[in-house]
Amino acid sequence: MEKFKIKSGEFRYRESVYIGNKKINSPSFKRVTDAKAWKARMETEKFARLAHGENFVEQQNVLFADFANKWLSNYVKVNCVYRTYQGYESYLRAHLLPRFGSMNLRDIKEEHGLQLLSELKKTHTPKGVLNIWQVMKAVLLKARKERLINNDPWENIQRPKLDLRQDTFWVRDEINQFLRANTQDQLYPFFFVAIHTGMRLAELCGLCWDRIDFRLNQITVSRTRDKTGLKDSTKTKLKRIIPMTPEVRSILLSLHHKGLNGQFVFVERDGEEVKYAHVYRRFHGAQKRAGITNKIRFHDLRHSFASNYMMNGGNVFDLQKLLGHTKIEMTMRYAHFSPNHLQQSLRFMDMMGENESNIPIVSQRENSESEKVVMLMG
Repeated sequence: MEKFKIKSGEFRYRESVYIGNKKINSPSFKRVTDAKAWKARMETEKFARLAHGENFVEQQNVLFADFANKWLSNYVKVNCVYRTYQGYESYLRAHLLPRFGSMNLRDIKEEHGLQLLSELKKTHTPKGVLNIWQVMKAVLLKARKERLINNDPWENIQRPKLDLRQDTFWVRDEINQFLRANTQDQLYPFFFVAIHTGMRLAELCGLCWDRIDFRLNQITVSRTRDKTGLKDSTKTKLKRIIPMTPEVRSILLSLHHKGLNGQFVFVERDGEEVKYAHVYRRFHGAQKRAGITNKIRFHDLRHSFASNYMMNGGNVFDLQKLLGHTKIEMTMRYAHFSPNHLQQSLRFMDMMGENESNIPIVSQRENSESEKVVMLMG
C-alpha cells in the first residue's frame, strides 16, 4: 500500500492490483480501510470473471464521445420516447461531451465524477444535477456491459438526492375554475379528458377512435404521438385500460358525432390533429384566461388527477394501473392524500391485545395527581 502526503498536509492511501502485466492504481483514500476494501473488491471481481471464463484485461481505447453518441442513436432513440431522447441529447451536448468527449472511457475516474457533481451543484437544481448524473451513469453501465471498461468508476459515489418537495397539483376548486373559464376553447375536451383520466400529453395526442370503446365505457391507452409522429407504444411499453366517467363519455361522444377526423380524437376546428408542441403554450394561455394563480405544467394535470383520486378515497393499487406505473413506488407518493392513509394502520398498532383491553389508561396529569396523594398519605 502506498502512503503519501497532499498539499494540505493530510495523508492519503492508495492500493493497486495487477491485471495481466499492468499495474492498476486505486483512487486515493483518506482511510486505510477504504483502500483495502477497494483492493479486495477488485481482486474478487477479477477472480470471479476468470472463474466464468472471462478475461479481466486492459480494454481498448474508445473515446467517450464516440461511444456516447453511438449509445444515444442506437439505444436511446430506438427505445425511448422522443422527449426522453431530446433530454438525453441535450445533457450530453451541454455538459458531458465538453468535459469527457476527448477522454477514453477507461481513463474516466472517480475524481472526475466528484468534480462534475461539485460544479453542477453550483449552477443547477437538485433535479437537474440528478438528470445529468443519470445520463452519465447510463453510458458507463452500457460501456461495462459491452466490456469496454472493467468496472463502473463512479460506483462508490453517492447518488445525488432530490429536495423533499410535493408535486404541484390543483384541488377541485382550481380545476372547476379552469374548466369554467375555457368551455369555448377548442382544446377544452383535451384538457377535460387529461384532468379526468391522468393520461400523458403524448398519449392524448396519439389517442385514436379505434381505442375508444363506448360499449364498455373504456379507453385503451397503447399509442403516443409527439414531434416525430405516431408510435404504437407508450412510455412504459405497456397497454392499459382507463374507464370513462359519464362526463368523459359525453364529451368524447360529442366529438365523435362531429366527425372532424376519422383517426384522431382531439383535433382543431379544421380537422387537423392537435399539434403536440403547441399544447404547452395554449395550456399556459388557458390558465391565464381562468385567472389561475397556482400555475402548473401540463404534466401536473396528471399529478392533479392522481392526488384528487386518492383524496376521493381511491385505492393506490388501482391508481397504479390507471397511471400505467410499472413500479408501485412511483404511485405511493400519492398515498398520503387518501383520507384513510395511515389511519387504517391504527388497528395494527394495538400492542395490548383484546384480553388486556380493560387496562386503565391514566393520563400524565392524573398520574402526577396520584403521586401527590401517595406522598401525602406517606
